[in-house]
Amino acid sequence: MKPSTVERLALSGGTLRLITAGDGPALVYLHGTGDQGSLLPVFATLAEQYRIVRPDHPGFLQSDDFRPAITSIAEIAAVHEQLLDELGIDEFVLVGCSLGGWVAAELALRIPHRVRRLVLIDPVGLAGDGSAPNLFDLTSEQALVATVHDEGRRAAARSAAPDPQVAAGLARSRAAAQRLAGDPYMHDPSLAGRLGSLALPVELVWGDDDGIVPVSYARFWLDALPQAHLTVVPDAGHLPHVEQPQAVRDVLTREAPAWS
Repeated sequence: MKPSTVERLALSGGTLRLITAGDGPALVYLHGTGDQGSLLPVFATLAEQYRIVRPDHPGFLQSDDFRPAITSIAEIAAVHEQLLDELGIDEFVLVGCSLGGWVAAELALRIPHRVRRLVLIDPVGLAGDGSAPNLFDLTSEQALVATVHDEGRRAAARSAAPDPQVAAGLARSRAAAQRLAGDPYMHDPSLAGRLGSLALPVELVWGDDDGIVPVSYARFWLDALPQAHLTVVPDAGHLPHVEQPQAVRDVLTREAPAWS
C-alpha cells in the first residue's frame, strides 16, 4: 500500500487541506458530512492504480472558511474545480459520497469534459420520496444506527474514546452542512433537471440498509441520469465503501475507461 501525503494548498479565497496518494490516472474523492478526515482503506488500496486526491471541502474539517463566504453546494464544486486546475489534473474519475455526491454532481456539471467517470455513493442532492430523516434532528445514537448496518461496528463506535480533533472537525462539518443544505433539506430543486445534460458514464452505489438516504432515492437519480448503472450493496448502510469495501472497489475498477 502506497503512503499518503497530507498537505495544504492555497487557492483564491482560502486554503484547502488535502490527502494524496499513489500515481497514475487521477481519482478524486469528495467526502460526506460525517467523514473524519482520513484516507479510507478502499482508496488507500486503489492508490496502487490511481493518483488519489481527497480534499476537505471548504469550511469542513480542516479546510479554511473561504472568503467570500461559500453559500451553496455549487460554490463548493467551484472551489474543487480551482483545486484541480492548480494540481494540473485535466481528466479524472470522480467519486462522491452523501453530501460529497451532491458536490460531485455539481462539479461534473461544471466540467463534464474532464470527468471520465462519475461514481455516486448514497448521494444526497435530490428531493426523493421524502422518507429520509433529517440528519440534523437525529441524536448521535440515531445517526449511528441509520448510518451503520453492522452491529459490531456500531458497538465499536460507541465504545471508542472520542478524539478531540476529530470531534471538532465533525462538529464543524455538521454546522457547515446545515448552513448550506439544511433548507431545503439536502437537495436542490433544480438539480434533477440539470443532470440530464450529463453525457458521461455514471455509477450509482447504494447500501441496502441506508437509513440516512434510503435506497428508494436511487430511482430518482436513475430517472435524472438514465445512463447510470445502479449497484445495491448488501449488508451495508450509508457508507458501503466502509462496510463492504471490496464490493465498492469492484465497482470502481470494473470496465474502467481507457485513458488518453
